[in-house]
Amino acid sequence: MLKDHFLFEKDFFKTVFAITLPIAMQNVISFGVNAMDSIMLGSLGDIAVSGANLGGQPFFLMSMAGFGLAGGGNVLISQYWGKGDKEVIRKVMRISMLAVTVIALVASIICFFFPYQVMSLYTHEAEVQAAAAGYLKVISIGFVFYAIANNYMSSLRAVENVKMSTVVYCMSFFVNVFFNYAFIFGKFGAPEMGVVGAAMGTLIARIFEFICIAVYMYFMEKKIEYKMHCMFKVDSALIPDFVRHALPVVGNEMIWGLGATVTSMIMGRIGSTFVAANSITNVIAQLAQVFIFGISNAAAVVCGKTIGEGKRDRAQKTANTLLLMAVGFGLISSAIILILRTPFLSIYDITAEAKASAYGMMMVLAFTQPVMAIDVISIVGILRGGGDTKLGLALDGCGMWLCNIPMGILTGLILKIPPRLIFLAMRSDSFIKIFIEIKRITSGVWIRTVTRDDI
Repeated sequence: MLKDHFLFEKDFFKTVFAITLPIAMQNVISFGVNAMDSIMLGSLGDIAVSGANLGGQPFFLMSMAGFGLAGGGNVLISQYWGKGDKEVIRKVMRISMLAVTVIALVASIICFFFPYQVMSLYTHEAEVQAAAAGYLKVISIGFVFYAIANNYMSSLRAVENVKMSTVVYCMSFFVNVFFNYAFIFGKFGAPEMGVVGAAMGTLIARIFEFICIAVYMYFMEKKIEYKMHCMFKVDSALIPDFVRHALPVVGNEMIWGLGATVTSMIMGRIGSTFVAANSITNVIAQLAQVFIFGISNAAAVVCGKTIGEGKRDRAQKTANTLLLMAVGFGLISSAIILILRTPFLSIYDITAEAKASAYGMMMVLAFTQPVMAIDVISIVGILRGGGDTKLGLALDGCGMWLCNIPMGILTGLILKIPPRLIFLAMRSDSFIKIFIEIKRITSGVWIRTVTRDDI
């Protein structure tokens, strides 16, 4: 019977959606910010769109390291949350917070003082390189602010506190859009800065988010009671556990992030038209995938907490149910892309060639959504929540570096086939990975207890 393998309980879906919906809202807000940036810069032409896209790639790479450390810490946090051990949760947060702060500081220094050298890795087009370097130098100032705020909000999600981050991102959206508009076009007495103005608006928003989470942390949060100034009080007994479970997640995010960066370099050498089309396609992908990434976060929390409570059989049923949900929300994501792609493209003032490329790439994007949903929810959600982090590292690493990148070089730089087919080739790994993921999850070997009683 289906009830022997799946959960059809009202409380289960209520818990999943209580986490999913706020995170989906955060992703919608993030989409709104990126869409407004893209639209504003799109009015300045392909160079501006490409410059901001490439200039944001080092930030993306840094954020992947941050996501990896936070995600690795959350493997422990969610299971200790199931045990109800708040003191150990605070200790884990101290380790992850110190680590992300150091990484963000190093990245900020490199990108601020050597922006042209960094951007020369992505493109040889002088105009795009100049625009990207200007953008990068400004946003690099905000790396540390972002890293601390994001790590804190991510850790709170692992203990089912998601409302605060939704409120912060909602307010940040208006701050970001207002200052982007002001500095891009020189409104309200601000200087007209173009691409650099978009970076200025983003920087102000990152500082605003940091201030908000600092106020919340010190004066309002009562569930965990973590304080930022305690990040240097690291419990050495927990470091081996953190490294064991976080390192594969960090490696996963970094290998994938580095691969995505190399992918951007490949796109930069294909040309600014392809970069612009990909940038616009990624914006609509963010909107279409909000529930997919929301459920993946919820899956990690729910699976981890259930295992921490010692309910292995229920954890397996939870995973099976989440896989079915992945297919359903993947199809919804496909429908959103197909419905919105024409009106969405109509708002961009870009070349006809870039618009045609983006249209074809969106068709490919829609086609891949159900497969991508299973891939993301399996690796980022179920397997991480279950403590089975090494498989995700292996799958994402091999998929990116043995499949997507070689296919991108072959199709984009050697064969020079149509953009939509290049785009498909650079996403083909998910079609292979999902078979391994489903077999792993249905076997039950992914369920691993990562907590200890002697900490």
